[in-house]
Amino acid sequence: MTAEKANKKTKRPILRKKSITKKIFSRISLILLFALVLPILAYDQLPEPVYLLLPGVRMWIASDEVMEFYGSSEEFTLAVNAVETGYDAKVEVYNADNRLIYSTNYAPEMTENIVFPLKNAPVINDKYKTNYERVNTDSMEVGSRGFDIGHYTTAGIDVDFLIHNQYTQTGERICIIMQTSALSSNTKIVMLIMSAITIILLLLSLCIIGLALSRMTKPIKDMVRITDKMSKLDFSEKLPPTKVLEISELSDKINTMSDTLDEALTDLQVKNKKLQEDIENERTLENLRQVFISGVSHELKTPIAIIQGYAEGALTFLERDPAAAAEYCKVIMEESVRMNIMVMKLLEITKYDSGAYVPINEVFSIHDMVAAWLEKESSMLTEKNIQAINDVPADCFGEGDSIILASVINNYLSNAVSHVKAPNIIRVYAQETDTAYRVCVFNTGLPIADKDIDKIWNSFYRADKSMSRSQGRFGLGLAIVASIQKLHGQGYGVENQADGVCFWFDIKKATPPKE
Repeated sequence: MTAEKANKKTKRPILRKKSITKKIFSRISLILLFALVLPILAYDQLPEPVYLLLPGVRMWIASDEVMEFYGSSEEFTLAVNAVETGYDAKVEVYNADNRLIYSTNYAPEMTENIVFPLKNAPVINDKYKTNYERVNTDSMEVGSRGFDIGHYTTAGIDVDFLIHNQYTQTGERICIIMQTSALSSNTKIVMLIMSAITIILLLLSLCIIGLALSRMTKPIKDMVRITDKMSKLDFSEKLPPTKVLEISELSDKINTMSDTLDEALTDLQVKNKKLQEDIENERTLENLRQVFISGVSHELKTPIAIIQGYAEGALTFLERDPAAAAEYCKVIMEESVRMNIMVMKLLEITKYDSGAYVPINEVFSIHDMVAAWLEKESSMLTEKNIQAINDVPADCFGEGDSIILASVINNYLSNAVSHVKAPNIIRVYAQETDTAYRVCVFNTGLPIADKDIDKIWNSFYRADKSMSRSQGRFGLGLAIVASIQKLHGQGYGVENQADGVCFWFDIKKATPPKE
């Protein structure tokens, strides 16, 4: 499949998305617009017969009311009066010969003398009937009912009528007449009122629907927002309960999913962190193995060669010169001791760097630790004419593993003894910081070269190449110091001063124990 075909296959139509609230409000707005336009059209733009539909219905009802009491004089009169006043209409009754026998145009005194039943009533003068000419040639007939439209002109005034006819079982015709001008105006007013009521109801509905939609869509918007945070691995926020059962159940499921994902992610992070630590430890161990093997292989070449040579010499002189053979064996023993010391120091560095050794935290006197070393090596210091000064205050107490920290003191002071020059002064003092004591070991002598000052902490590195193997120096003492300080999480370093060199290391500050 070509790239073009693949693109066509994966291409999807872009849909314009709208919220449900906007959709509903847009449709209601169209209905409102139609409701606003409808009264304008209805008031003056529709055909005239449309305005006569409502009056036609009213005349139909009025005719039924008159017909109901047609046989009773008292009820009939009341019904006619009610129609005349309530519907603004006139009522006329014609006999089977289409002669007028009743009309609301009668004078009141004549109306009281109406003969019932009306089919037997005498004919009334035609002057009491409503004069009009039929406009439509054919009446609209509905069963025994019919509608006519009439027109009458008098004194330059045009009057239109809507006439409703209903026939009785005995052949009389009950005619109800209304003026169409009044009817149309009333209908238009009614239509305007109904349109206004419709608009008001629609506006109220819009408010109610908007409120309901707001209550319905807010939880959904919260779901979208919170699930978006979940996609970014943020599970801190939860969905609140709602009054809608289905949405509340969905919220509970999303909250449960969030808790489950949070727990799974936390567990995964813990395992991943442990895995990273294991990988880092394995990498550290591998580096230490390489350093150990590289250092041992490099440093053991010379003593192994010496041991091999002297062993061959001892074998040669074993019979003919036992004294020479004994001297050779002595050299072999000394080299073996040096090899053992070097290997033990390398193993000590490896133990600290690999994390196999866990330091013991205890409170100890820094002053006493320095004093113990000076006292132990006092004979050697006197022999070399070295003036050693312990200026560490007696109330200076540190916290850490006193056994391996004593090794730091030992390596610094041994290093100072090896490099001290006239006037042969070694001074140990302490500087207090917020959280630690900085123990400084100063010796008079030559400064350390700039090219060496950052390398002296490496294993087997000797800045002073004149230091021979016979002095038992392998370049591991300062590497041991670096490993011990890293194990305690404290700093260390060296700086050249005007008249000598100062090595320093930090010890965590501790409160002096109560006596």
